[in-house]
Amino acid sequence: MFHSDLSLGTKNLMKTLAEELRAFKRLVVLGIGNELRGDDIVGVLVAERLKKVLKDVRDVLVINCGTTPENFLSKVKTFDPSHVLVIDAVDFKGEPGSIVLFRAEDNVIDSISTHRLPISLIKAYFEGLGLNIKFFVMGVQPMSILLGTKIAPRVEEAVIMATKMLEKVVKGSAHQ
Repeated sequence: MFHSDLSLGTKNLMKTLAEELRAFKRLVVLGIGNELRGDDIVGVLVAERLKKVLKDVRDVLVINCGTTPENFLSKVKTFDPSHVLVIDAVDFKGEPGSIVLFRAEDNVIDSISTHRLPISLIKAYFEGLGLNIKFFVMGVQPMSILLGTKIAPRVEEAVIMATKMLEKVVKGSAHQ
């Protein structure tokens, strides 16, 4: 597990993202979240922002999956990515707005996900198809995912920071 707390800065996370996404051939970013559950919206917001800032970057597919990432797996398969990055609210018991990056093999993803579909099933689906994909999860610590709540200011700051970091890293690694 890689970890970066926004209160401490983002240099380590930026460095790790750059190393892990360096020289990707094709990247898929899956934003997962529920717009009705406060901070659970983070993946959706980052995906929508990335769609705008990365629209001219070839070999990058950004998908707002909402609460049903399984509905987009065939689209991801067709794109044939070398890297998949899932962005989601993740309860890792950190400070609200903290950002972590997990490798799929860290084996903690499913125990901290805020969704019913285990992220390991998404990874297993691609492995079952014989796709050799580097698979990561960027998690933002939510403050509240209660139905009807609004996004917390610290979590909204994390959305902006995550978008900026990913834009910089992807544009620095991509073939435009």
